[in-house]
Amino acid sequence: MQTTSSRLKTSFLNLPSQWGLIVTAILGLGAYAGIAGLHLRHGTLRDGITPDTLAWYALAFAAYLGAIVWVEVRSNVEMRLVWAAAIGCRLILLLTIPTLSDDVYRYIWDGHLTNQGLSPYAYPVDAPALDQFDIPPRALVNNRWMVSPYLPAAQLLFAGLTRLLPRQPLVFQATMVIFDLLSGLIIARLLAIAGLPGRRIVIYLWNPLVIVEVAHGAHVDAWMIFLTMLTLWLIFSPQRDQMSTWLAPLTLAGATLTKIVPLLLLPVLFWRWRWSQLLLYGVVTVALVLPSAGRAGWGLSGPLDGTGLFGAIRIYADQWNFNSGLFHWLEADLLQSADVVEATDWAKRMVILALLIVLTNVWLQARPQIDNRTTLRLMAAPLMAYILLNTTIHPWYLLILLAFLPCLTPTVEESPWRWFAVLPWLYLSGALSLSYLTYLDPLDFRELEWVRRVEWLPTLGLLGLWIILARFKGIK
Repeated sequence: MQTTSSRLKTSFLNLPSQWGLIVTAILGLGAYAGIAGLHLRHGTLRDGITPDTLAWYALAFAAYLGAIVWVEVRSNVEMRLVWAAAIGCRLILLLTIPTLSDDVYRYIWDGHLTNQGLSPYAYPVDAPALDQFDIPPRALVNNRWMVSPYLPAAQLLFAGLTRLLPRQPLVFQATMVIFDLLSGLIIARLLAIAGLPGRRIVIYLWNPLVIVEVAHGAHVDAWMIFLTMLTLWLIFSPQRDQMSTWLAPLTLAGATLTKIVPLLLLPVLFWRWRWSQLLLYGVVTVALVLPSAGRAGWGLSGPLDGTGLFGAIRIYADQWNFNSGLFHWLEADLLQSADVVEATDWAKRMVILALLIVLTNVWLQARPQIDNRTTLRLMAAPLMAYILLNTTIHPWYLLILLAFLPCLTPTVEESPWRWFAVLPWLYLSGALSLSYLTYLDPLDFRELEWVRRVEWLPTLGLLGLWIILARFKGIK
């Protein structure tokens, strides 16, 4: 049995065989250091600095793609190096303050209100009634004319952090990094359960979109993804016991009530869970929303004044339209050009119908007894439909799908053509950063059509190529 010192010595001697991974790690670390340097010099990563930010991001993404190729070419990957680089890149970005997105200030304000005994769903941020509770982050909150769009499980996290720790963005950045790395550990376990090489964790851990949106942006999606991955671990773990059986619905309820997206996994879980588990999930979800709705109202009807538990979400669903692909072209190029009355409403009905068709198809495919690897892959399908059909796509919306990408890759026995299932989303994770060019001019936020085309047309082309290959190659 090797001692710790002998293991370290062996790892050191093996480093020359890891030169490709070392080079890509150094390039990646240098790219994130470049991003941090931009922030330290200019105090922001957007506005006029956006092109420089994207240049460093492109370098990080090139290093990331190089790492993926290397770990596939060389199977003797030093996993400690993979994890060390992943942690190092995140630590570097903790030197920045979120500027590509200002969502973190809403998190701080919501947590502050909750700790004052107030509901973040009762008053918009700029309501005079809240002036007596004013703190500096309040002035930095976006969309101050409406209440919080974040659901109760997210609010519990916000309240806990702002009660126990300083009301600073760094607290949320560091916390989300911890959740993100814990998700990486769980994904590594899921890869083993699915019979896939552990080295594929690099697809998630080194993805620049994940690193930037979590370590710099502090997005609460990291909390949602952790709870979702924990749910899957509780379901698929070979060591699962009775406690795991009942914990899984609770963690999925927490994920759903952080952001609603994990609800899309239910068509698959419907066949994996007993009725008692499904009932527990429903009861806990309702129990968590009732107190908030009781204090501030549901916000499901009446004027769009942005109050109530779902008031901000109603505004989001009714008015938000940013960086979409299929929805935009359906609305603008097809329905509006055909002079269809209420083109936007019809476009929304059509994408909802398309999503329901996908969910129904996934539900039917999940009914037979399928293995764990196929189940994990099937769970990615509704998330893909969500990304393709949504009316608004910010870069961090892709993170939950990226957590499933390692499971879409082929085993040793499967056709290497299966990599084409991953390529559309790898490409999109690189291209979505271009949407930050919207903020190039702080006095004139506007979408750029060429950015939309660069983001979505190759993604759709690669997706179409995968569908054709899967059909003619017989890949499942």
